[in-house]
Amino acid sequence: MQNKGMPIEVKVGALVLFSLGLLVAFVFVLGDFSLSRGFEFNVDFDNAGGLKPGADVAIAGFNVGTVQELQFRESGRTGPGESAVAVRAKLSVREEYSDSIRESSKYYITTSGVLGEPYIEIVTESLDAPPIADGSSVRGVDPPRMDMIVSRGAKLLEVLIDLLENPEISTKDLIKNTATLVATINDILSSNRADIDGTVAGLRRSVDKADTLLAALNLGVEDGQPINELIVDLRASAKDLRRTSSSARRIADEVDGRIKPTLDEVDSTLKTARAVADSADRLIVANEPKLTRAIDDVEIAAANAKTISADGKAIVAKVKNGEGTVGQLLNDREIYDDLKELMRQIKRKPWKIIWKE
Repeated sequence: MQNKGMPIEVKVGALVLFSLGLLVAFVFVLGDFSLSRGFEFNVDFDNAGGLKPGADVAIAGFNVGTVQELQFRESGRTGPGESAVAVRAKLSVREEYSDSIRESSKYYITTSGVLGEPYIEIVTESLDAPPIADGSSVRGVDPPRMDMIVSRGAKLLEVLIDLLENPEISTKDLIKNTATLVATINDILSSNRADIDGTVAGLRRSVDKADTLLAALNLGVEDGQPINELIVDLRASAKDLRRTSSSARRIADEVDGRIKPTLDEVDSTLKTARAVADSADRLIVANEPKLTRAIDDVEIAAANAKTISADGKAIVAKVKNGEGTVGQLLNDREIYDDLKELMRQIKRKPWKIIWKE
């Protein structure tokens, strides 16, 4: 009897092929594989910071590519504090995101969390710079070396411990002096803020003037004639400055010779005035009771003078009013005429004073 159904071998083979196809699809989806080449360029770091091939490349936290491979190479730098070796990371970014990567972009090795896998974050602050070229190499921002940070922190901690355990240094005084120093610096910066701003503004003006001078020099260098004239003028100015400096030096010597005796005389006068002031002070202190009594006597004499003046005014008033003998003599016309006649008689016949006729 002929079997019309599908053989079991075919069913098993079809199931195996379907499973393999499904596995490949999962690998492509989960592994973010792409059949296109993408946009590739290189980023150099002094330290890989735990970065591995296949790590993500992100822009603004969005995955846009992967790290294809890491290469160990020489950096070609021999300056102090620079590393002679480097790590080059080859990045592949999808074409639709290539326009977001510019020559001014920065490249950081970071993690998505405290224990996350390292990946490269691309930061583009401005789109004014031209886009990066395919296959070019750029410099990345090196990640912090935790081992170096820990080592330097340990050295700093040892220095602090030695400083705190030093019996010759008081911790309280050290903290107090540090706080005082910080406060003093803050006060100086606050009180001189206007001067600092003026200095910065002056530097900016100086830079602008320097740019103007350089532009003028560039124009003058074309035929060389303005430069030659400028050199001649500078030489003449240097000679004038030299003569002016010599004259100023002679004048300063003469002024110094004249001012020094004057200053000596002023110093001597000040010493004499100081001695006189000291003598006057001692004299006043020694005779303070006498001076007090003299002032009291002057006040009493002034009071008596006021009383005498008042009495004199009263007497004059009474005389004017005809009171008393003097008042009557001065105000009685008849007595005045008799006295006048008596004086006339005495002048004519002075013997009548001795005897009568």
